[in-house]
Amino acid sequence: MRPRSKESVRAFYADAVEHGKSTAEGLRSPTSAAFNRFLSTVGASTPRSALDLGYGMGAYTIALARAGFRVVAVDQVPSAPFRQRLRDHIEPTDRVEVVEELIERYPIRDAFGVVVAKDVLHYLAQNEVESLLGRAVAVSHPHSCHYLDVFTAISRTDSSGQIQRIEGEADFSPESLRRLVDRVYRGWHVSITWSEHAERDSRTDRNYFEAVRATVVAHRRGAAAPAPRKEAP
Repeated sequence: MRPRSKESVRAFYADAVEHGKSTAEGLRSPTSAAFNRFLSTVGASTPRSALDLGYGMGAYTIALARAGFRVVAVDQVPSAPFRQRLRDHIEPTDRVEVVEELIERYPIRDAFGVVVAKDVLHYLAQNEVESLLGRAVAVSHPHSCHYLDVFTAISRTDSSGQIQRIEGEADFSPESLRRLVDRVYRGWHVSITWSEHAERDSRTDRNYFEAVRATVVAHRRGAAAPAPRKEAP
């Protein structure tokens, strides 16, 4: 079967965000417990500036802004719905800069204290992921902290049960992602935790997406040390 085009995936998410639709992966979900723990450990030496790559419905951007960060939020989806949500949830709204752009094309020039990428990097090619994170590391502050949720070992099927792939996606295994993280974050404190993830099709009552999610927390030397690294299953 031919891979699903990136353009069709982008159109799906643009429509979901623009019209406030619920999606199986929970775009409208609140921030995760793992992210909340991460945010609570960010030390006072870390600059109160953040980059949210692939903000989606904006829950993580809003959480960062409420925690006192000035946030640059980048996504290819239409920005108007999120700008309205900011007006409803954040005072003042000038703490958030919204950029309508593909994350892989965003030029990272500022030394952000925190960088977040939640469930989005698997859509990029592996070299695009490495380039994007490498740019963030290259300009990072001595006390920068990064939080990434990345799907690996993905199994995805369509409504008929046929295996479905997306054009140009990373297709990470736990091992290949760990190697990339080791290259990009050389010299940083890094912890990786792994969890099983599944999304169910309500029409067929079966899982259409299964994966192993890697939660990567990287602190540049000098920032607060994370928990010890956990190996892949």
